[in-house]
Amino acid sequence: MTDTQMHDTIRALYEGIFDADAWQRSLGALCQASGSSHAHLLVLDTVHERVLVHQEVNPMPEAVAAYREQFAAIDPALPFARRMAVGSWYIDSRELGPQVMRKSPFYGEFLRPIEQSSVMACLIERQPHYDVFLSLQRPHGHDHYSPEDARALDWAIPHMRQAMALRERTHQVSALAHASSQLMERLPFGVIVFRDDGKPLLSNSIGENWVRRLLPAVSIETSVAAPPGAARDDGGWTLSRPFADALRAVSNPASAQPAQALRAVDSAGRQAQVILMPLPPAHHLALDWQRPSVLVAIHEPGAAPMTLPTVLRELYGLTPAEIRLALQLSTGIGLPEACELIGIRRETGRTQLKAIFTKTGTGTQAQLAHLLTRLGVRA
Repeated sequence: MTDTQMHDTIRALYEGIFDADAWQRSLGALCQASGSSHAHLLVLDTVHERVLVHQEVNPMPEAVAAYREQFAAIDPALPFARRMAVGSWYIDSRELGPQVMRKSPFYGEFLRPIEQSSVMACLIERQPHYDVFLSLQRPHGHDHYSPEDARALDWAIPHMRQAMALRERTHQVSALAHASSQLMERLPFGVIVFRDDGKPLLSNSIGENWVRRLLPAVSIETSVAAPPGAARDDGGWTLSRPFADALRAVSNPASAQPAQALRAVDSAGRQAQVILMPLPPAHHLALDWQRPSVLVAIHEPGAAPMTLPTVLRELYGLTPAEIRLALQLSTGIGLPEACELIGIRRETGRTQLKAIFTKTGTGTQAQLAHLLTRLGVRA
């Protein structure tokens, strides 16, 4: 395999994180480079003692079915699989020897009828309940695999392991993002994440309707902020003060303002509450780590009450215990009194308060009290 072919194979492995066809191209290249006719990515379920095929080059569905139903029980490679180290190779001519291979019913009754003569496999990944192998088969009439054949593919194994790990992590993040999106849509109030320059980064469907109401010259597709003083959109909503001013105030690191609150009134006299809260850089909704981000929550008229516990749980990620402490502190009492009312030790209260400060981006009880007041307490 030339350097160009190796680089193309490696690139396709990482492209396979998002594109299964690219992964197939890499397996095909490894298959060709090793003089193999078939390649499989096999998962050995160590709990149920079964083999699953996840990727194939030159698929043979009938052979796979026959292996599962009849020949897995006599596969001479399986006892070796349990003893292998990650990155090591099983090579049938080395582990079994040509004489045993000739007499083995697995070779005579299974591999020979499908015109295969030799098998080698590498343990790619080992997890508590399953192992992942790259398995290659050579056609009948060709030399058996040798250790040199395995060494010729050793360069690809670390990349396969890394690409598999990244693909699994990407799928997990994608599933988490989908679940988070579904949860945001279930919130009874609008949510928008703005960058400090007015670019909207994220919103649920209720919040999306408010982007132009808050900054008329901004849409989800553009990053051009509205001119200073803009406070009305086509729906006739008027803000108690320009949103752009409040956005700049709450996103200015020098001002250290925990929150801003605005009132919106439409032409029919309906009122909505708009709350702006700076997001700590480590917050899961702070999508642009290079610039300050602001979380905007909008409670529309007629919607279910936007309670303080809901905001603290859904938007700041506070635990029930932390919410209980925050609610007590929102009444203006000190930490010792709050701990006594809740029935927790002061050391526990201090630990919870530190977590509350971190999650809400506040640093003192005064800033926290100001934030809770701005949020509008409907506890």
